[in-house]
Amino acid sequence: MYNFMKKREYGILKPIRLERAETTRRVYGLQLSKTKELALSHRGGVNSIKIETIEQRYLLSGGGDGKVHIFDLQTVPAQHVRNEPIASTARADRHKYAVTSVSWFPFDTGMFVTSSYDTTIKVWDTNEMKASAASEPRIRLCDLNSGAFTHSLTGHSGSVLSCIWSSNQEYILYSGGDDRQIRVWDIRRAASCLMSLDQDNANVRDPLAETNSAHGKGVNGLSMTPDGRYLVSLGLDEKIRLWDTESGKNTFVNYGSNWRNRHKLHMEATVSSADVWPPLLYIPSDDRQVLVYRLLDGVLVQRLKGSYGRVICVEKRDAYQEFYSGSNGGEILIWEPPIQGDTINEMEEMNLDAWSASDSED
Repeated sequence: MYNFMKKREYGILKPIRLERAETTRRVYGLQLSKTKELALSHRGGVNSIKIETIEQRYLLSGGGDGKVHIFDLQTVPAQHVRNEPIASTARADRHKYAVTSVSWFPFDTGMFVTSSYDTTIKVWDTNEMKASAASEPRIRLCDLNSGAFTHSLTGHSGSVLSCIWSSNQEYILYSGGDDRQIRVWDIRRAASCLMSLDQDNANVRDPLAETNSAHGKGVNGLSMTPDGRYLVSLGLDEKIRLWDTESGKNTFVNYGSNWRNRHKLHMEATVSSADVWPPLLYIPSDDRQVLVYRLLDGVLVQRLKGSYGRVICVEKRDAYQEFYSGSNGGEILIWEPPIQGDTINEMEEMNLDAWSASDSED
């Protein structure tokens, strides 16, 4: 990093490139936190975790025990004491079966949404930890103000295992199903389904052909890059695929055969922030670790080990370059950059040369 600082001092290096280089250096050296630890609050596995994007302070966790907890990540507990939840669902209000996903309301932290194997979706008031529920097993678009379903999206021939909104087009939704399909929906259209992605890129002839399949088995995980250019899909065939969202094409990036995914349970992966180059993909794996790949060429760069159980979900906390992982062992682990002063010298020149000038640097 001294080399970067000198180049900045002499005016050779633009500030944004120094910032990106330091961010990249930090996330490429993640390690299990030695100072931060969250309490074991779920009796079942941790199936879903989400950090709100406004302050990046509060973490939601949903578990196999039907409970939902909220952690304040800025709480500093006494030494050797784990950070306990600041709020939890009451016994009378919690889901009857395992929580499958949790999600913050995007505009404030006063509300969040959960789904469960009990076939209900609950909308929660964060302050009261009270919920309203709707029972509906299909893909439905719900008006959160009224609780009414506006319309349904039909097309999958099996259970829908994962859904995600586009990060750059507010009306586009992606869904992955047990039928091996990934469907792309435009919710503004009467015929909402635009295409079904095909792993062989054969959908040029017919974007909705019945023979189109994204994976050899069910699709139980979908993630988007921050700029919306790429979609990552996780399949029960233990294949990771990277899709170009503009064309709907499989990019054929080979992520190797190290990843394990053998349970029909929704899995949550995540992609590094836009300031990291080369961008990284964080994948939860059945073999009790998080696999970190370079997104664009599939190279495995790190294994985050330390979980006692099968890892199910990974979430990022961009402002702190921290990552959180949940497993069926019930623990939520915190992964953070090396302590100040550590360096990854071999990355410095690579990062400096990798970023060409762009409009954001002017």
